[in-house]
Amino acid sequence: MAKKNTADFFTALEEGADQLDKLNQTHPNLASDDTRDAVEEFRRLPIILQQTHSNETHQISTNKQDFTEEKDDDNKGDQKLIETAQELLAIHSFDDVLDILQTEHGVTLNLAQLVNLVGNNIYLVALRREAKEFQSNAISTPQIAQLWSDLERPPIGDSSWTATSVSMVLE
Repeated sequence: MAKKNTADFFTALEEGADQLDKLNQTHPNLASDDTRDAVEEFRRLPIILQQTHSNETHQISTNKQDFTEEKDDDNKGDQKLIETAQELLAIHSFDDVLDILQTEHGVTLNLAQLVNLVGNNIYLVALRREAKEFQSNAISTPQIAQLWSDLERPPIGDSSWTATSVSMVLE
């Protein structure tokens, strides 16, 4: 999948989830548990980009379903973007990584897209580093949970950040 197509795909997914969420809130009498769950699941499940063994297809999957698309010659560019984002997140804050990707690489992502791009393990390491930095500045785990909620950090597993979930990240 070309870099532009990948970014367009993530943008379309985000816009679709935003529209469904807006409809759920605007028309609660028409919303169902399924439509509310669909938005929550989308925002919670990582979208994983994988190259298949044959190098002829590019697979986009979540934990629930797979979508296969013909391989684009720009697959090396996608892999390079993933590696670059992972390397940047190992040493920079989330906001700095988003800024660097935009200014130096011409790629505009939001935080959820960045998390999907780098994967849960890299995200968890970056969260742990950020939480330890907060703790070194005398910020408690409940305060970190509130900060992460305010900063819209996607929670790991839970639907929202709590002191307990922050403590689990720190373990």
